[in-house]
Amino acid sequence: MTLFYDRRAQEFGTRVRLFPQAPFLAGFAEPEVVWLSPAAGSVGPGPSDDRMYVVDAIDKREPYQFPYLPPYRGPARPPVLPDAEGHFAHLPVTSRDFLAVHMYGSVRRVLDIFESYLGDRIEWQFGQHFRRLEIIPLIDWDNAQSGFGYIEFGRSIAEDGTALPYGLNFDVIAHEIGHSILFSLMGLPESGQMTIEFRAFHEASADVAALIAVMHFDTVLDRLLRACRGNIYVLNELNRLGEVADTKQIRLASNGTRMSDVGAEPHDMSRPLTGACFDIITYIYACELADRGLVPRELWAQAYETNISGIQSERVSQAFARSYANRHFAFKAALASARDLFGRYLVSAWQDLSPDQLSFGSVAGALLDADRRISRGRHHDEICEIFRWRRIDVPIRALQV
Repeated sequence: MTLFYDRRAQEFGTRVRLFPQAPFLAGFAEPEVVWLSPAAGSVGPGPSDDRMYVVDAIDKREPYQFPYLPPYRGPARPPVLPDAEGHFAHLPVTSRDFLAVHMYGSVRRVLDIFESYLGDRIEWQFGQHFRRLEIIPLIDWDNAQSGFGYIEFGRSIAEDGTALPYGLNFDVIAHEIGHSILFSLMGLPESGQMTIEFRAFHEASADVAALIAVMHFDTVLDRLLRACRGNIYVLNELNRLGEVADTKQIRLASNGTRMSDVGAEPHDMSRPLTGACFDIITYIYACELADRGLVPRELWAQAYETNISGIQSERVSQAFARSYANRHFAFKAALASARDLFGRYLVSAWQDLSPDQLSFGSVAGALLDADRRISRGRHHDEICEIFRWRRIDVPIRALQV
């Protein structure tokens, strides 16, 4: 989220508590206070606002499937009420009411983030049929989905029989609402037929949307940078991923997969594009570090080369650690700037892309066009190189700065 929107939310917005990662993961047992854009006192019971509402269904055993669509008309629990000041941060984390608030707060937070990058309101794709998104926090189902006018979540069952609601997993919520935002900005192919590459693009985009959203938690950025000692390039060294904090989306995004390594299944095919987006974020982060005088430019170049080639370099990591020492918050600010710049690139690309005959190459071209508009082509050559390394063809028109 851009700094202006974040400060405004903290001054006037509605306060909730969200888990940055699933609470059963080590280090994430306590939720983090988050401010949402709707003004304190404007969020109604449910929670609900002008864009979405929660209905906590009782004994809804079947997920929505066309033609079975919202609104839910069965029995439901009473809507959750705000505190006297209009906030929703007062609820015990083990309560059913907290789950409803967590679902609402997570969806609203992701929407806030991407509307801040767009600089405008994102209209729901289903807006002509349903005025608001329906959020159902828990049904008897081992899955989660977003669809036409709704998002609903089930639960998994741990080995000891404990139910683990997906609605407490911000990653999963952000991924699902990422699909909804992408459909709102891009629409569907005119033919109604979604190719394998279009579906893979959607999965990659939803993963990257979740990555960007989860990087808005202070807890996540702090654990990430301290684990890597400022050098997030080590995330691509697969034998060292176990040393990194429990940040699932970052582990998924950081991969060394090329198009020659994947098959035709959409989730598998999505990995090179997801990895390319992560590479661009890390490259922009390195530029921010160098521009701010936090690392020498030669170290920045060595780290980038390590990332591209996959060669381990303990010397580079140690040099990063020396630069990072006692400069945590400066490194954190650089990473937040890189996150936000790429978030603007991503939303700009989504607006430009046509869902018809979409290819990973056209995605590369749209991101390069976004770099031209937003940064005057500053990162053009490096973005081209990142996509080439992933074996993703860059359109000829996009090769010209």
